[in-house]
Amino acid sequence: MAKFLDGDMYASFGTILFGSGSRLTPDGELIIDQEIKEKLNTGGRRFERIFGKILKETNREMRLFGLVLWGEYGAFQTGYEPYELDMKLFKFSMSKVSEKANENWSERFNIDLSRIGNGNGHKREVVQILEMLPDNVLVWTEGDNHKGSQNGLHT
Repeated sequence: MAKFLDGDMYASFGTILFGSGSRLTPDGELIIDQEIKEKLNTGGRRFERIFGKILKETNREMRLFGLVLWGEYGAFQTGYEPYELDMKLFKFSMSKVSEKANENWSERFNIDLSRIGNGNGHKREVVQILEMLPDNVLVWTEGDNHKGSQNGLHT
């Protein structure tokens, strides 16, 4: 079962996973939540360009991608549109995260709960899905104090 922690996942080690829709800008950049962009884009890296290019090159633009990894970073799909939370797509994406975590049991995968679907709605459903992920997945709450059924997080 995934572990829920309070803190800043961007200060943690392991693979950093962030949620996004699948829409690209006219320049081919993946539309990413501004707060996530600010935390990720350090050292001249532009993750919106990197992931936009990956999606475009793999012909996944505006389609189902589930999970895309680049080094120690990954985008999981929460919807088609920016800030959208489509529970079917989210469940599919989390199945891909689960597969990757099970294949790489010695690695650590980090997910920011507060930014899933831009923090809008479906918290109880989201937490229930996240709880089922393998124990090498850490779900970070950044002071949200959401409790799930067994993790001590409020929904």
